[in-house]
Amino acid sequence: MYAAVAGSLLIATSAGAAEPRLMAALGNTVLTMTDIGPKHTQVSVNDKPVFEDKESEMLSFVGAYSLKERWIALFQADTGAKDCPTRFRILEVGGPQPVVSYPFGSCSDAAQVTIDNDMLTVSMPQPAGGGDAAWTYRNGKIGRTK
Repeated sequence: MYAAVAGSLLIATSAGAAEPRLMAALGNTVLTMTDIGPKHTQVSVNDKPVFEDKESEMLSFVGAYSLKERWIALFQADTGAKDCPTRFRILEVGGPQPVVSYPFGSCSDAAQVTIDNDMLTVSMPQPAGGGDAAWTYRNGKIGRTK
């Protein structure tokens, strides 16, 4: 199955064992997600593993966003935990080497992404209705801004 996302991004998906579940062309870079086993997903950039998720029930690709000369891929990790069922992670490609953020989020799966120049912000509701929380990614670093 092929689907166009975020402009010129092309995504291929499959469901075979040790076969990539997702392949996405981000500019001149190929991003691949492979399910190695239960609770074990590997994310690679140009066939080189950049991180492995061994804790989540499911790691999903949310979207890709272009920031000047770089691409930012947003992932959602469904943890299966009652107290915090969802966390997010960012992968930046296009620089000297891929950069992976630490997991972040308010535990909500209702993320909204905004881009302002070279900054990407991920906003989502806080638990128990405390308004929105936001994390901003800029220059390889993520920090809570709201």
